[in-house]
Amino acid sequence: MTIHEAVNAALTPALANTWATELPPNPTWPAAVFEIDSAPEPGWAAGGAGAYSQHEVNVVVLAATVEALDALLPADGAGPIRAALEAMDAYMFEEDSGDADYEGDAQVYARFVTVRLRTSRL
Repeated sequence: MTIHEAVNAALTPALANTWATELPPNPTWPAAVFEIDSAPEPGWAAGGAGAYSQHEVNVVVLAATVEALDALLPADGAGPIRAALEAMDAYMFEEDSGDADYEGDAQVYARFVTVRLRTSRL
């Protein structure tokens, strides 16, 4: 399973309307979109240099109301989106979170969470 498939499989039970990289045209709310930046981990790990990859996963959750957004990704922690990411075997830690802008529609509320995942390359 690729890292995109693994993240999608983790998030979809929390929010079925989840997309990799970009939202579809005219999306319905609530929705989530995620992007992943990956890099080989420097060689301290058993198995030699490049035995693992680290992935910075940025998830943006969008909703028509603040209440719907808070139910999925509360600003003060918890919620089904964070729980889905934290339940992944590859989960390391949360790097950042906060409010976000959605340029496609000023009436839509958005919040992001960025987490670090670690996977084996072997």
